[in-house]
Amino acid sequence: MDYAEGLRSIVETSPLFAGRRVRIDVIANPVAGGFTIKKKSRANRAALETTVERSRRLPVVAEVVAVSTCFTESAGHAGRIAREVLASASRAEGAAVLFLLVVAGGDGTSHDVQGEFTRFVLDEGHPEIADRVCVLRLPFGTGNDGSDGKTLAESLSLLAGATRFSRQSAVRVSTRGINPSSRYAFNIASIGLDAFVTHMTNRIKNRLPGDFYKLWLDIACLFYNKIYRVGKMSVVARDARGAEIMRHSDTMILYLMGASGHRTYGSSKNILPRDENVCGIKEMSVFRKLTLKRSLETGGHADSPETYMYTAQEMEISYDERIYLQLDGEGILLEAKDFPLVMELTEPFMMILAANN
Repeated sequence: MDYAEGLRSIVETSPLFAGRRVRIDVIANPVAGGFTIKKKSRANRAALETTVERSRRLPVVAEVVAVSTCFTESAGHAGRIAREVLASASRAEGAAVLFLLVVAGGDGTSHDVQGEFTRFVLDEGHPEIADRVCVLRLPFGTGNDGSDGKTLAESLSLLAGATRFSRQSAVRVSTRGINPSSRYAFNIASIGLDAFVTHMTNRIKNRLPGDFYKLWLDIACLFYNKIYRVGKMSVVARDARGAEIMRHSDTMILYLMGASGHRTYGSSKNILPRDENVCGIKEMSVFRKLTLKRSLETGGHADSPETYMYTAQEMEISYDERIYLQLDGEGILLEAKDFPLVMELTEPFMMILAANN
C-alpha cells in the first residue's frame, strides 16, 4: 500500500478534519531505517494497513484535494521541498486549504523541514502559514526522539483518534560572540558531553549502519574531560515575564533546554522526564557518571544532587572553553569566542497534532 494514499483514506474519515479541505504533502527519506530495515518496514506497513482498514468502516467527512510524495536525494533536500510547500500555502488560494506536511524520515529530515518552516514563519515574516500548515513527524529513523509517536501506529492514531490541533514552540539558540548567529531545535538543544556523543555517533553513522549512541556515551563518561577541558559555566535563567529565576556558576558537563518537558533524546534517553524543560548536570567522578548514565533510561537523574532541573523561558550561558552544541541530533563545535550563548523558547507557532488529555 502506498503511504500517501493510505494517509488520504485516514484523513478523509478523521473527525479532526471534518468539513475541511486538506492537501497532503509527504516528504520521505528513502534511506531511512523505517523503509530499508526489513523488520521495521514490515511493522510500518502493517500499522498503515491496520489504520486504513479501520478508516474504511467510517464515513467520509473531509475532502482531500491533493496528495503528493517527494523523496529526498541529499542532505538539506527536505528543507528545499518544504520551502515549495510553504510557498504554495502562503499564496491567497492556500487560505481555503489545510496543508498537512508529513515528514517520513529520521530526526535529521524532520529538523530540516521544521527549520525551513521556522525561517519562513518567524525569520521571513509569514505568520499566515501558522494557520495553514500542520506538521506531522512520522518515526522512520533510528532514534525518532522528535517524532509524533515512537511507533507508526502511535503516530497514525493522532490522525484517526481523539486529537486536537496544538501549537509548538522551538528553542532558539543564539551566539552573541564575534560571529553572532541563530539556530533552532524542535526537541532539545544542549551543550557539553551529550552533544559530543551526538557528534561522534553521527561520524560513525555516516560510515556504518547501526545505533552507536550508547557506545559513545560509555566512552565519553570515561574520557570526555580528557578530550575537552570542562570549565566553569555561568548560567542566568529567566521566566516568561523576564524575571530572573536561576543564577549559578558551576563546573558542568552538560546543559540543555527542551521545547517543553517530557522529552527524550539519544534514542529515547529520558533526559526531561517531568514538566521542567531545563536540565544541567555538574561534573562528577567517573563512577558517578556511569551510575547516573543508567538512570537516564528512567529519568532517575532528575533527583540527583548533581542535577539542576527547572522551567525557564530563556537562559544565557557564559563559558570560556571549546564545547559542542547539539540541535536535535546535529553537532556543532563552539569556541570560547561564540559565548555568551542564549537558549530561549519562541512563541508557539508550529501547528502539530496532540492527543486530548
